[in-house]
Amino acid sequence: MKVLVPVKRVIDYNVKVRVKADGSGVDLANVKMSMNPFDEIAVEEAIRLKEAGKAEEVIAVSIGVKQAQETLRTALAMGADRAILIVAADDVHTDIEPLSVAKLLKAVIDEEQPGLVLCGKQAIHNDMNATGQMLAALTGWAQATFASKVAIDGDSATVTREVDGGLQTIKVKMPAIVTV
Repeated sequence: MKVLVPVKRVIDYNVKVRVKADGSGVDLANVKMSMNPFDEIAVEEAIRLKEAGKAEEVIAVSIGVKQAQETLRTALAMGADRAILIVAADDVHTDIEPLSVAKLLKAVIDEEQPGLVLCGKQAIHNDMNATGQMLAALTGWAQATFASKVAIDGDSATVTREVDGGLQTIKVKMPAIVTV
């Protein structure tokens, strides 16, 4: 089974963000960028599944500017087998909307045919958590959100997810989209 992991390039969480002098947005000049921390968790979970013999290949995919190659190299260094970059913007200030990202990921899914897609539960730069859910709607696949543990058993996944007041364990049929 292939596991697809979308990874996003964001401002490093240790960077003190500066506002542009004209107040029009965040100043990204000479700012350190890194992989979204929640996407790092998704890559780690995919690698755990591979090490446990539940996945044969981990594929990282990033959508954005060509500089996202650095983010993909990080995923490869963590243990991903392959990386796919879709250049969908020329300007580093461009933030691609979640629905557009989901549509592009759907095209990658159609080509790669993974059994599982592990997404970070949200992006730290805007706190959105929409791409995974939109992708599940576009594919018609089962989804589980805010997962803290994923276990694969044949053609299903048992997912422990964080909910208000504790944890919930659910079983989803594969292929599936899981946000971690």
